[in-house]
Amino acid sequence: MKSLSFFIAAHNGAEYPDLLKGRLSEGIDYRVATTMEDSLSQYDGQQVLLARPDFAAAILNTQPPIDWIQSTWAGVTPLINHPNKNYTLTGVKEVFGEQMTEYVLAQILHHELQIKERGEQQQRKIWKAKGSGRLAGKTIGILGTGSIGAELANSAAQLGVKVIGYNRSGNPVKPFEEIYTKDSLTEFLKQSDYVIGILPDLPSTTNLIDASSFQSMKETALLINVGRGNLIDDDALCAALNNGEIAGAILDVFKKEPLSIDSPLWTAKNCTITPHIAAMSYPIDIVEVFLKNLERYMAEESLLYQIDFDKGY
Repeated sequence: MKSLSFFIAAHNGAEYPDLLKGRLSEGIDYRVATTMEDSLSQYDGQQVLLARPDFAAAILNTQPPIDWIQSTWAGVTPLINHPNKNYTLTGVKEVFGEQMTEYVLAQILHHELQIKERGEQQQRKIWKAKGSGRLAGKTIGILGTGSIGAELANSAAQLGVKVIGYNRSGNPVKPFEEIYTKDSLTEFLKQSDYVIGILPDLPSTTNLIDASSFQSMKETALLINVGRGNLIDDDALCAALNNGEIAGAILDVFKKEPLSIDSPLWTAKNCTITPHIAAMSYPIDIVEVFLKNLERYMAEESLLYQIDFDKGY
């Protein structure tokens, strides 16, 4: 019987023991650290990590004998950028799509139905029975057609909208009605009433949405970014918002987090900021991905959701 000791390094690591109870084969044990400092001091040469990418990257700096890292986050930039890539890195799929879909559709409906304005009218005791907008017939453009983007597209399509997608290859993906690439980004933006960012952090996606992008977008368009903060040129966005080039922006991710109190995004016109909560990493979800892969690892089978270091996802 094979034995294995793995190391859990995550801020919510204390939740994993209850979730793992009775689910590990004989001969498999683990240790848990919940801070960066404890991760470095308590790591004891385990070949397998279940870890936050930033905690895992810190451990990699010690030249450990790592064979496999299971990320607890969707984004793995700290590990993609780390020089040590002599191990298998697996991500999490089919975990965050539902959360991001709920967040994005809630924000779209909040905007379309003018919920904020209705609340302000109530505070001022104003009865104004003016009709709100409708989603039916509008176009939602999703930057990113992977599993999360496709789940959002499926749900959005049920509301009677046209859903178009943007990806690097231009290959068709269901259920997107049309696919655009960097060469046709302008046309993608011109069509979209709502532009949703769900792209990974790559050199090719950095500042993809810039001043020229805002000039291409409708003045009534709403930009929502739940992917990675590198996607948007922040200065160009602030200028576009303050000049009325687009209707508004809802931002959940940023180039540097927490967002600096000095950032002009806080006070940009019609800009809503949330603190990276569109999709949270819950151990109850992550543990299922890990256990599925752990079984495959022990059987020396190919692991699910492997990250391509060259592609960055």
